[in-house]
Amino acid sequence: MIQPKKIFRTKDGRLGFEWNDSSRGACSIRELRLACPCALCVDEHTGEKLLDESTVSADIKLVKVQSIGRYAAGLTFSDGHNSGIYPYDKLKELTKNA
Repeated sequence: MIQPKKIFRTKDGRLGFEWNDSSRGACSIRELRLACPCALCVDEHTGEKLLDESTVSADIKLVKVQSIGRYAAGLTFSDGHNSGIYPYDKLKELTKNA
């Protein structure tokens, strides 16, 4: 099971991860917000994206990161959105080599 050993901010403001398989990656805060898997952002039945990307500011900030059990992270953004649960395997897919 993939899990982060360390979660950190990169020098360029992305959210970085050091994974338990020794890989590292990072993702922009806006990319994370656009990838939110919650029912407000993605239709639960069809998988269709509901979030209008033009409504997400280019300078959106990450306010809080919290662990959800051993399998996911809960992220709170500066636009007030906090209902997405990001499984660690999804976060690993979103991150690029740092």
